[in-house]
Amino acid sequence: MKNTLYGIGLDIGVASVGWAVVGLNGTGEPVGLHRLGVRIFDKAEQPKTGESLAAPRRMARGMRRRLRRKALRRADVYALLERSGLSTREALAQMFEAGGLEDIYALRTRALDEPVGKAEFSRILLHLAQRRGFKSNRRTASDGEDGRLLAAVNENRRRMAQGGWRTVGEMLYRHEAFALHKRNKADDYLSTVGRDMVAEEASILFERQRAMGCSWAAPELQAEYLSILLRQRSFDEGPGGNSPYGGNQVEKMVGRCTFEPDEPRAAKAAYSFEYFSLLQKINHIRLAENGETRPLTQPQRQQLLSLAHKTPDISLARIRKELALPETVQFNGVRCRANETLEESEKKEKFACLPAYHKMRKALDGVVKGRISSLSISQRDAAATALSLYKNEDTLRAKLTEAGFQAPEIDALAGLTGFSKFGHLSLKACRKLIPHLEQGLTYDQACSAAGYDFKGHGAGERAFTLPAAAPEMEQITSPVVRRAVAQTIKVVNGIIREMDASPAWVRIELARELSKTFGERQELDRSMRENAAQNERLMQELRDTFHLLSPTGQDLVKYRLWKEQDGVCAYSLRRLDVERLFEPGYVDVDHIVPYSLSFDDRRSNKVLVLSSENRQKGNRLPLQYLQGKRREDFIVWTNSSVRDYRKRQNLLREKLSGDEAEGFRQRNLQDTQHMAHFLYNYISDHLAFAQSEALGKKRVFAVSGAVTSHLRKRWGLSKVRADGDLHHALDAAVIACTTDGMIRRISGYYGHIEGEYLQDADGAGSQHARTKERFPAPWPRFRDELIVRLSEQPGEHLLDINPGFYCEYGTEHIRPVFVSRMPRRKVTGPGHKETIKGAAAADEGLLTVRKALTELKLDKDGEIKDYYMPSSDTLLYEAIKAQLRRFGGDGKKAFAKPFYKPKADGTPGPLVRKVKTIEKATLTVPVHGGAASNDTMVRVDVFLVPGDGYYWVPVYTADTLKPELPNRAVVQGKPYSEWKEMREEDFIFSLYPNDLVYVEHKSGLKFTLQNADSTLEKTRTQTSAFAYFVSGSISTASITIRTHDNAYGIPSLGVKTLKTFHKYQVDVLGNVFPVQKETRQKFR
Repeated sequence: MKNTLYGIGLDIGVASVGWAVVGLNGTGEPVGLHRLGVRIFDKAEQPKTGESLAAPRRMARGMRRRLRRKALRRADVYALLERSGLSTREALAQMFEAGGLEDIYALRTRALDEPVGKAEFSRILLHLAQRRGFKSNRRTASDGEDGRLLAAVNENRRRMAQGGWRTVGEMLYRHEAFALHKRNKADDYLSTVGRDMVAEEASILFERQRAMGCSWAAPELQAEYLSILLRQRSFDEGPGGNSPYGGNQVEKMVGRCTFEPDEPRAAKAAYSFEYFSLLQKINHIRLAENGETRPLTQPQRQQLLSLAHKTPDISLARIRKELALPETVQFNGVRCRANETLEESEKKEKFACLPAYHKMRKALDGVVKGRISSLSISQRDAAATALSLYKNEDTLRAKLTEAGFQAPEIDALAGLTGFSKFGHLSLKACRKLIPHLEQGLTYDQACSAAGYDFKGHGAGERAFTLPAAAPEMEQITSPVVRRAVAQTIKVVNGIIREMDASPAWVRIELARELSKTFGERQELDRSMRENAAQNERLMQELRDTFHLLSPTGQDLVKYRLWKEQDGVCAYSLRRLDVERLFEPGYVDVDHIVPYSLSFDDRRSNKVLVLSSENRQKGNRLPLQYLQGKRREDFIVWTNSSVRDYRKRQNLLREKLSGDEAEGFRQRNLQDTQHMAHFLYNYISDHLAFAQSEALGKKRVFAVSGAVTSHLRKRWGLSKVRADGDLHHALDAAVIACTTDGMIRRISGYYGHIEGEYLQDADGAGSQHARTKERFPAPWPRFRDELIVRLSEQPGEHLLDINPGFYCEYGTEHIRPVFVSRMPRRKVTGPGHKETIKGAAAADEGLLTVRKALTELKLDKDGEIKDYYMPSSDTLLYEAIKAQLRRFGGDGKKAFAKPFYKPKADGTPGPLVRKVKTIEKATLTVPVHGGAASNDTMVRVDVFLVPGDGYYWVPVYTADTLKPELPNRAVVQGKPYSEWKEMREEDFIFSLYPNDLVYVEHKSGLKFTLQNADSTLEKTRTQTSAFAYFVSGSISTASITIRTHDNAYGIPSLGVKTLKTFHKYQVDVLGNVFPVQKETRQKFR
C-alpha cells in the first residue's frame, strides 16, 4: 500500500487503545475504512487500591532489609559479648536450650537493685537489642502508622512518669496494663516505647551493675553496646554497598527542566516556583461584563499579589471585595454548583496562594516577627528545596545551615511538613519567566519573551516510526499514563509497518480518566453510575407518567430541562403544557450559544423552548433575539431562576465577536488535557508524515470527547460498554472522521437549521433563507459501513455500501476486528502467601491455621466448622461452641466481648483470641517447619498424552526458583500425590494469562456473558472458538477462557476431552498466527 493516503484515529484510555485507519482523498478527507482494531492492557496499578505495582515489592524489600539488619545487630552483640568475656554464643545457646529461665522482664527489674551474673546480663543486653523501641526516620510523624506509634510512645512516657517507674522494663513488668501480654497485637501499639527509653534503660542497668561491684559492666563496653543498639541508617543514606537503592532516592528521581535541560526541576514549595505559579493564576483571571471579557489591570494585579503574601487562600469573593468589583462584573469559569447562588460559589472557589511561603512565614514569625521578609529569594528557595529533598533531620539541618539560617530558625523550619513535590521547570527558568509574567503576560507569551519554546519541544529528527523511548518520556510520572502512551506508540508503529507508508495525519482523543488519580477516577466512576441511575429513574417516569414505550435520549433531555426550568419556556416565559411535551413540533431543545458558532453541546448551553420561539430566535443569542419588556423579564427570570452559573452566563451574553466565537470553538473542539498535549508534541516531533502540500503543516490533532460524543449520536452509532471492547474501535473511527472539513460542514449545517439569522464579525444579525439538509456524514452510508466492519462478517455488502473505495481497496483480505490483549508473562513476585500455617497432615493436604474467634462458624451438625482436634481441650471447645450457639452461630456477635478460657473449677482463665482450625490445601510451599499457600500461578504447561487427552501442569512463582519444573498434571478431586506424572516429550506449549488459544469440543462450547448489563444474548454455543486464556483452577482441574472482545467467557473448561487445543500468537493489531510446538522453558 505504498501509495495509499491514510489517516489514523486513536481513542486512548487507561487500559485500552481503540484505533481506526481511514482512506483519504487528495484533500485529506476520509472516504472509507481500511482497518479497525482495539488493544487492551492492564492498568499499571493495583486494581483495588490504585497503589503502585511496585509497592508490594518495595514493602517486601524493606522487610527483608530490616530483618537482615536486625540479624546483623544480634550477631554484633554476640561478638561484643565474646570479646568482653561476658559469655559465648555456645554458652548462651545451651542456657536457652536448657530452659527454666527467669522471666526476662523480672530479670530486667531485678538488675536495677541486685547484681546479676554475666550470663544473665548478656540475656538482658540481647533482649534490649531485639526490642530496642521505635524511632521515626521522618522529621515529623503525626500522620499514618508513624503517628499512631508515636502516640503510643508518648502514652507510655506518661505511664512511666505517673507510676514512677525507673525503666521501661520495670514498667512492663509491674504495670497492670501489660499483665496479659507485653508484645503488640494487630493494630494495637500498647507496648511501643521509644528508642531513647530503651537506651536509657541500658545505660541505667550498666551504671547500677557497676555501682554494685560488677567491674565487667565497664563504660567502654557500655559505649560500644549503645553504638550497636542505636545505629540506624537514614532515608537520605539508603542501604550501603553497591545497592541501587543507596543514596538519596528523592534527589535521584527529580527530573530535568523542560526549558533548561541541565538544571533540575524546582521543588513546588520553592518560593520562585510558587510565585511563578501565582503570577500565572492572576494573569489568567478574566472579568466578564456586558458580554465582553478582559484581564486584570496592572494595579489590580499588584493588589492581588500583595494580598497573596498576607493570606494563603483567596476566594473569588475576597478578590471581588479587594478590587471593589460591582455585581455586574463576573469571573469567567466559576463552577456554580446546583442550588448555589453566585455569591456562595465565589466563596467556595479558591486558589492556594504561596502555601509553602506562608508555612515558613508562620514558623519563622515564632522566632522573629516578619523574619521571612528579610530573607533573600535564594534563601527561601534553598529552605523549601531542602525540606522537599531531605527527610533525615541531621541532613536537613546541615543544608539549612549552609543556606545561612541560624539555630532557632532551623528548629522552627525542621518541623514543617507537606514539602515533597517537584514542578516541571527549574528555578533558573522560573526566575527568567517571572519578570515577563509580572508585566501581565500569559505563560505562552512569557515563554516567547524569555526566548523559550512555549510548547516545550523542538522539531527533532522525524522517523518512519515512533521511538519507544525518548527524553520526553521522563515527563510522564504516572505509571498508568506511561503504559497507555507506550501501548499507543506500539499501535501507531504497527499500523505504519502494516500500511508500509507514513500517515497523512493522526487524530487522538484521550479518556478523561487518563489524567486523573486513582481516587479521582473512582469518584468519576461513582458520579457516572449515579448519573446513569438518575437517568434510568427519569426514563421510568417517562414510561409510567407519559406512557412512552421507548423514550429516547432527546426525550430525556427535554424532561430534565423541563424540570430544571420549572415547566417554563426559557424565552417566552410561558408555561409549557406538560401533556404536549413530547408532541412533535411543540418544544425544542435549543443551544443558547448556537452550536454552529460554539460547538458546545453541554447541558449548560441548552434550554427547552417552544418550537416557534426557537425558529424566531434563529442563529442569534437570546439577548439579541429578545427586545423590550420581554428582554427585561427574561433577564430577571434568568438571574432569579437559573442556578447554573455557566448557563446563566450564556443566557445573558449580549454579543459574540468573531474572536470570541473562534475561542469558543477551539475550546470545545480541542482536547486541552496535559497528556493530549504531550502525545500531540511527541507524535509531531518524532513521526514522519506523508508528503502533501494540500494537507498543510499541522498533522496531529487532539480531538475533544464532547464533540465526538455528539457526532456519534448524530450519526446513529450506539456505544454499549457492557457488550465488550469493540466500542473502542467504533470511537476511533468517529475520531478519525472528526476532521477540519467535517467541522466546517457541521457548522454550516447548524448555521442553516438554526434559523434565519447568522452572526457577522460584529455580532449583528443578517438574514438568509432556511434550507433543509441532512446532518453531514463523513461519506455516504458511513454508518452502515462501520457497523458491517465491526460485525462478524465484515466483508458482506461493502461493494454495495461504498463501491468507489472497495473496488480499489478490495474486500478479500478483510477480517473481523480481533481485539489484541497484552499478555502477562511476569514470573516474579512473592513465592508464597504471607501466612505460615502448621502442617497438620501435609501429605493429605491438611494445614492448621489460627483463626480469630469472631471468624468461627457452626456446621450443619452444630459443631464448630474446621476446628482442629476438639479432643485436645474439650472444656475450651465446648465453651466456645456453647457461646456460638447462644448467638445463632454468629461469631462476631458471640465474641464481641473478651472471651476467657474456663478453668476446671469454673473460674475464668486466660484470654482467648484465636484457636487452631483445619484448612485444606492441595499445593503448598514449605516454610520454617510449616507451610504457606502458593501465591501466583504464573503459567500452565499443557501436555498431550497419546490416547488419553490433554493435561496441564500448574507453575507457581515458587517453582521458578527451583532447579526443576513441576511435572504432575492436575487431576480433579485428587491430592497432589495422586496427580498424573507427565513425560517431557508430551509437552506442547505453555500458557500465560492473555495467551490466545483455539479450542474445539465435539459436544460444543457454552459461552456465557461476562457482564450482566450486556444487551447481547445470555449464552452462545459453538463447537470451536478462539479465546484468551485467563487462569487455571486446580480445585476443578479446569481453565477459564474469554472471547477476544471480553463479551463472553467460560469460567470452567475441562481440557482433557477437548478435540483440539492449540496456541496462537496475536500481534498488537490483532493479527493471529499459529504457534508451533514449543520447547518447555525452564527458569534456571
